[in-house]
Amino acid sequence: MAGKGPEKNGKTPETPEREENKFSKEQLVFSLRFRDRRDIVEALLEEGGMYTVKAVEEKIEKYMKGKVK
Repeated sequence: MAGKGPEKNGKTPETPEREENKFSKEQLVFSLRFRDRRDIVEALLEEGGMYTVKAVEEKIEKYMKGKVK
């Protein structure tokens, strides 16, 4: 039964990492996921850029934790 279970060395083969989908600023601004944070997404992202959902969430989190000057 080759290909099932752990390999001979006792380790399971690593699954390749999936590349995350990238979206335009416009797609993210009008997405349901960011509907409550539309204004901040609009302000933080650059026109013409492509972003992953994870990257946008990290930008929002970093912005929200920033200090007021």
